[in-house]
Amino acid sequence: MVVTSSSRSGAHVTLAFTVHSDSDEPLEQGSYGVGLCLEAGLSTSCRSDPSTSMGVTVIINGNPSDDELQREVLLECIKFDQELSKMHHTFDVQSQLPFSQGFGLSAAGALSAARCLLAMSSLPVIEQDSAAWMIAHLVERKLSGGLGDITALHAGGVARRTNPGSPYRINEENFLPGPGKSESWESPIPVLAVWRKTKSRHTSEYIDSEEWSSKIRSAGVQSMESLGKGEWNQSRWSQIIHESDNFAETSGLLDDADRRELLNEVKWALRSFEPRLSVLLCMLGESVVVVPKDIEDEGWLEYAEILIHRLTDLGCLSTRVGRIS
Repeated sequence: MVVTSSSRSGAHVTLAFTVHSDSDEPLEQGSYGVGLCLEAGLSTSCRSDPSTSMGVTVIINGNPSDDELQREVLLECIKFDQELSKMHHTFDVQSQLPFSQGFGLSAAGALSAARCLLAMSSLPVIEQDSAAWMIAHLVERKLSGGLGDITALHAGGVARRTNPGSPYRINEENFLPGPGKSESWESPIPVLAVWRKTKSRHTSEYIDSEEWSSKIRSAGVQSMESLGKGEWNQSRWSQIIHESDNFAETSGLLDDADRRELLNEVKWALRSFEPRLSVLLCMLGESVVVVPKDIEDEGWLEYAEILIHRLTDLGCLSTRVGRIS
């Protein structure tokens, strides 16, 4: 019998972070940092047919894809239910944001794919969500994707990752929290995501580079000296903006891949709103998020989106900080 399942995950934008990928255990690899979980993201539907040979077909926004992510997710899910290996799985992914531009969509895609597959598995329902988070983290690390997006999405909202690693691990067939830990505060802060329409470098080109990893770690430690301490609540918003700017500059990422030009182009297009807005780099894409300096200021979003469309050749989407994951 053909079975269809679906799942959705919001995106995540990292604003400042450190790299912790030295451990030989993928579940312990990750990052310590701060970011925004967005309502905008992607949805995945999976059609599983036992009448055909085992395999995977991936369609992204209507186009066939040779992306390995869903295949790797399937291999991890098969460890919990061998019957999944006897089916052909067709993944239909619809994304509101572009891939490989700093929006954490490989994490969102891995999480939603794992949820789809596990929903039709023999794994007890009470364990499926924990397994999905763990599998998504493992696949992210296997493909050298984001270091902390999964742990951040697990918290939602304005997330602070306080310990690197997966939000779940398994011990003697029991799912346990950690080693990754994150916390958050929630507010429907309006966000304008803006990106270059050309494809950016893969995250692995930074986190697998000893030089970049060292620069990012040094800048991240400096920013998290401030952001990593104290209560995590709405009073930290102006500090988040300040340290995000510092991290982009100190890490050298602002002057790589012409990101400074991108930042300046967006600031120029939105110059009439300059006193009310901050433009922050998304790590590690060629993209930015425009956010209000006052989290309750909402009157600019629609007009800012119009200005970006009219005055630049950049892609953009209005959304909000959300808990969706």
